[in-house]
Amino acid sequence: MVTRIGHIALHVKDLDAAVEFQEQVIGMVETERLAGASYLTCNERHHELIVIEDRVNRGYEHLALEVPDSATLGGAAKRLTAAGGTMLGGIYDGEPGIDRALKVKSPAGHVYKLFCGMETVDAPPPGDRPVKFEHISCKVANHRAEERFLTDSLGFRFSDRMGFLASWWHCNEDHHGIALTLAPRSELSHYAYQWSDFNALARVADRLKARSGRKCIWGPSRHGPGNNQFLYLHDEDGAMIECCSEIAQMTADHYQPKNWSMHPSTINQWGGPPPPRFLLTGFPIIKPQPGRPAWAIPADRTATTARA
Repeated sequence: MVTRIGHIALHVKDLDAAVEFQEQVIGMVETERLAGASYLTCNERHHELIVIEDRVNRGYEHLALEVPDSATLGGAAKRLTAAGGTMLGGIYDGEPGIDRALKVKSPAGHVYKLFCGMETVDAPPPGDRPVKFEHISCKVANHRAEERFLTDSLGFRFSDRMGFLASWWHCNEDHHGIALTLAPRSELSHYAYQWSDFNALARVADRLKARSGRKCIWGPSRHGPGNNQFLYLHDEDGAMIECCSEIAQMTADHYQPKNWSMHPSTINQWGGPPPPRFLLTGFPIIKPQPGRPAWAIPADRTATTARA
């Protein structure tokens, strides 16, 4: 059902500061700002990231997943609820940059927004920026229930597993669009951008150091599952970003899914185990609200329910 990873929505304390970080360190470009929300991209899609100013609650609101058309969206609710999801209102329209959407809470409490009809914009000016928003890694307490939800309702397919601790799932040829990690509570582990090559990761680290004097959390190195090069850092609000390059492609002649050992070398092919800052970082889930959120409603409009 899901054809590609869309974008992530984050609640931040200071919108200007969050946007400045994404622009100066990551290379994102703001395409629209409306009702306390900024929409940012790194390509011709209207947005690959939404940051919403919230002085009270810091956290992540949802991961957006693209489906082919409105007919697919219209028939999704039955499948989502049968797999253990809780619907968060019905199909709605009017959110900037997309045609219509539907939100569901997974068994683990993560919120997925299914949408169709992403608008395009003029390509950003030449610059050192990601290729696209690539994936999200979710901490979950009930690993197996979340896996069943991804496969049975959203159509994700198995990529790799590391014992009982972690698994990786894909919806297109990229090795993973969603990763799951066993943890005491459900929260965001990290969100990831795809970059053109390994040198681009080093330039992100240079910009982070030059802008704020901060160092990266972990890397650069290479994961086993996915075979991607990685670099981890914190954004302006403490959410963890992974910068990736050379992610494996899930085609028969390129990659075969496997069960990996729980040895540290599995997730770090070039070095040692992940540091405590990586393991302990978690970005809380914002309490979900049904339907179109207030930050996505222009001042001259009222919320409406879209017809499927």
